Amino acid sequence: MASKRNVNLRDLMGLQMISDPQISPTGEEVAFVHTTMDYDKDEYVSDIWIVKVKTGKTIKFTSGRGKDRHPRWSPNGQNLLFTSIPPAREEEKKKSQLYIIPLKGGEAQKLTDIERGVESPRWLPDGKRILFISPIKTDKSTEEIKVIKRIQYKFNGRGFFPGLRKHIFSVSVRGGKHRQITKGEFDVESAEYLPTSKEVTFISNTDDDADLTSIKHIYKTDSRGGKVTQLTKNKHSISSLKPSPKGEVIAYIGHDFQRGLATNQNVWLLPVEGGCSKNMTADFDQDIGTKLSCDIRVSSPNPNPSWSADGKTIYFTSTFNGVASLYCVNIDGAEIKAIIGGVNHSVEAWSIAETGTIAYTTLGTKDPIELWLKSNSESTKLTDLNKRWSDKLFLCDHERFEFTSSAGHLVEGWLMRPPKFDDEKKYPMIVEIHGGPRGAFGYSLMHEFQVLAAQGWVIMYINPYGSGGYYEDFQAGLPGHYGEQDYADIMESVDYVLKKYDFIDMERLGVTGGSYGGYMTNWIVTHTDRFKAAVTLRSISNWMSFFGTSDIGWTFGKWEMGGIPWIDEENFQAKSPIRYVQNAKTPTLIIHSEEDHRCPMEQAEQFFTALKVLNVPTEFIRFPKENHDLSRKGKPKNREQRLNHMVRWFKKYLE
Repeated sequence: MASKRNVNLRDLMGLQMISDPQISPTGEEVAFVHTTMDYDKDEYVSDIWIVKVKTGKTIKFTSGRGKDRHPRWSPNGQNLLFTSIPPAREEEKKKSQLYIIPLKGGEAQKLTDIERGVESPRWLPDGKRILFISPIKTDKSTEEIKVIKRIQYKFNGRGFFPGLRKHIFSVSVRGGKHRQITKGEFDVESAEYLPTSKEVTFISNTDDDADLTSIKHIYKTDSRGGKVTQLTKNKHSISSLKPSPKGEVIAYIGHDFQRGLATNQNVWLLPVEGGCSKNMTADFDQDIGTKLSCDIRVSSPNPNPSWSADGKTIYFTSTFNGVASLYCVNIDGAEIKAIIGGVNHSVEAWSIAETGTIAYTTLGTKDPIELWLKSNSESTKLTDLNKRWSDKLFLCDHERFEFTSSAGHLVEGWLMRPPKFDDEKKYPMIVEIHGGPRGAFGYSLMHEFQVLAAQGWVIMYINPYGSGGYYEDFQAGLPGHYGEQDYADIMESVDYVLKKYDFIDMERLGVTGGSYGGYMTNWIVTHTDRFKAAVTLRSISNWMSFFGTSDIGWTFGKWEMGGIPWIDEENFQAKSPIRYVQNAKTPTLIIHSEEDHRCPMEQAEQFFTALKVLNVPTEFIRFPKENHDLSRKGKPKNREQRLNHMVRWFKKYLE
């Protein structure tokens, strides 16, 4: 067998990425989105593939478009719905449209031709119509002149959208004219038909001041449109919903703001007539959802919550101690059980058939995402599309460590050693800090970590105070206290590994992170000079200006800083790295995307200007036409260049 080589920057382009697994009603087939990167064209290519469960045979079901996503089985399992971006000339801005194709094969039928495209398709339970969401214009703004009346007028990845509101539509499976179901100055975030096919339930906030709050409600309306009725009475943040099979109740994922935005989400039940919600996971001190950082995934629509066919059980994922597992809760006794999960077998996305069979994708430290099947008590791997990729590469494993912090809580972390490790040598170490702040590191493959380790560097990563994937007190203690115990956890983790492992060179330490991790990198270089190099990505440097320039600044800033800047000026400034920039000595590379609306470009510009004035070694890398998600969804060549600059900077100062 040929020896394996180290991971390089371009190996990312060779991955085959699986997302959005959708099992057929009978459980006999699984449709999924198969995505690869076309390096020459600098784009992603996605098609719908199908796996036959009994034989394991995998077939490419759609082809020729390269932009196919959202496969959804018809209720009778005979047709497959999907979205696709039609071929277009370079100057045209085509949007996703709905298509339907018989399982037995044939030409796909185009159902829509909507100017701004379609999102989140759903079948009507009787199989006669299809529900979807699409932006619609509500004022006279143009591409050149934007008439802005509401505070929410831009969003990361979506860009500027003044005068556009997302609403619910439906269309016949035979195509033809689509029907608009909701209207008004509000946005619909998620929508589902009730089982009778006569009503639609959805998440929104129809209040005039909805943009100023994080509160969401569940509503319902007739499937032909008309009066909208608010069903929830509580003040909740709601992310997703799913009516029960018989339609008596609606399950949803959300929280009641008891600990602000850091409150654990729970599974709630709401009577379909409206009223008070029942918390089904009140004693389950874990957040809902897969939170693991991963740069080799294609995101899937949120599958939480999902029902069993008999309506007695609700399924959901939760991340804890670096592992994302699938759980279920019984609606009668509220007993919560783990169904799938474990070290290097974390659940990414999933769906459940009427038979109870579950199709799901997994994350692993050394394993690219593949498709699995859970039937009864057995799990079976259905695909091995990345075997050749893995077989030729030396993928570094990690070693888990833990210690008790100065505050008395347990800190969990991992150490990745470089290839051909020699315990007689001394190695530089790079500290990686995740985003969020309620993101989490754990048992998932990070191409970035593999590339950095391949340079001959030790990689350390932890989940500091405030991270997701633990109990609520752990993650809810951070808001209002950025740069305090989270900073202490990171510094103490460095002290811990330097004491435990004698192969780390304490004189050659680097630090990097993006988003919250970028904020913490900025905080670190303005509070200590123990690191010899830093790379800060999509960062925050000034909470004062972030409040008014970020797409979520006025809500995120309020909750995370505990106030508003013109009243709590001292606190906003005290938590801003820019205040302490005169202390900076660490050579710092700044990488930012010009269309980042989450952590706007001005955050990087302020920090760069200050470092230059202070004569701190620095460079500023700006990526045009990229947003906050450059490291995960950016153009392939830009993702390669981002890593290239990181490697270049660390080599300059750590070797």
